[in-house]
Amino acid sequence: MSFDDMPDRGQLILPGAMETTGRMLELSKQIVPGLRSELDVPYGDDYYHKIDIFLPETEGLKHLPVFMFFHGGAWRHGFKEWEGFIAPNITDLPAIFISGNYRLSPEAKWPAQINDVANAVAWVFNNIEQYGGDPNRILVGGHSAGGHLTSLLTLKPQYLTARGLPDDVITACLPMSAVFDVRLADVEPGGTRETVSLILLEDRADDLDASPVEHTAGNVTPFFVSWGEHDTDDIKKDAANMIAGLEKASGLVETGILPGVDHFEANEACKDRDCLYIRKARAWMTNPPARAT
Repeated sequence: MSFDDMPDRGQLILPGAMETTGRMLELSKQIVPGLRSELDVPYGDDYYHKIDIFLPETEGLKHLPVFMFFHGGAWRHGFKEWEGFIAPNITDLPAIFISGNYRLSPEAKWPAQINDVANAVAWVFNNIEQYGGDPNRILVGGHSAGGHLTSLLTLKPQYLTARGLPDDVITACLPMSAVFDVRLADVEPGGTRETVSLILLEDRADDLDASPVEHTAGNVTPFFVSWGEHDTDDIKKDAANMIAGLEKASGLVETGILPGVDHFEANEACKDRDCLYIRKARAWMTNPPARAT
């Protein structure tokens, strides 16, 4: 996939989302050609099994921290190309920024997406040293559906150990405006939450397995949970429940509200170096927070 090879995924659900992601894409089109990068690097055999790797301007650096970021779009829309504009705010640390794709619904249903993100992390762990990255300094994050997937991967390290990775390969997780709860019990039939959950799920019985809020017990990995000031009520509720669950475990939990933005504008806000989310990512890449014991 490239800027000229992006399939039509139809309309995004939220009002204004197409306009916001369109601005993100145009900004990435302006910025990415001037960056040192390797684009469309395959981590698997599917059309969507690709990552974009963004590198510091200076060549030959070693032991660099790595930030892997996955796009949103309700698991049925979205592209890694949306996120290239973030790269300069990470790579000048110096560090490596990676934007990743995963298979989308309805062509692929759960657990395809979590397996894809796990495979992408495994590829990075096994190959990033050739780009100057440190496989022991991998942070993950994502917006909306991407935040859901990286959170679940962090909380269920069996997806990583099954691929031969250590269970502590993820040093920190930074979900932004993420969906943390796709449980179907007690949701309004035909309502927004049921509709969104069933975009992801083929089998309703998988709703607990696919909900990060169900898997916070015992977490030791640092989390930074953020959302937009004007985000959706469901996202704010999810964040509150996720934070409550994480705080019962021993891992570090920090939170942040991105001022003046809605759901997709929270992602767009990462164009600014002073964005709260960018500041936290840079701080944690520079001085990694300790895992709980």
